[in-house]
Amino acid sequence: IFASAMECDDITDTASVHSTHKSVKSVKSMKSTTRSVKMADTTVLKLRPKAPMICHSSDTVLGVSQMLASKRGDAAIITDSSGGLAGIITDTDVTRRVVAKKLPPSSTRVSDVMTANPTCVSSSDSATDALVTM
Repeated sequence: IFASAMECDDITDTASVHSTHKSVKSVKSMKSTTRSVKMADTTVLKLRPKAPMICHSSDTVLGVSQMLASKRGDAAIITDSSGGLAGIITDTDVTRRVVAKKLPPSSTRVSDVMTANPTCVSSSDSATDALVTM
């Protein structure tokens, strides 16, 4: 019963901890539908994304990884020599393109392993559109 109570979120007057498993599923699907409707009306700006971590394309993977670790980040925007967007590097990029291939992070340039020319969304775009783009 305790596990059921933890899963149950009383969003109706009739919900109870003694609900059957089927009722809990229907409550969850109602919550999911409610979130979907809310997300359709939400813009990227309202999600309050964190300020981006920015690095230069000539930085090493080690330096960028250390910065991400110290700031508890999982991605960094990479700029080119003119300050424009060159790409993005994520913790997954580091895992798959550096660690798995046994490249030395202290001498590998982030520009060699980043995702170049990523698709971008505007802060005024809907959250749903941003999710689809991802």
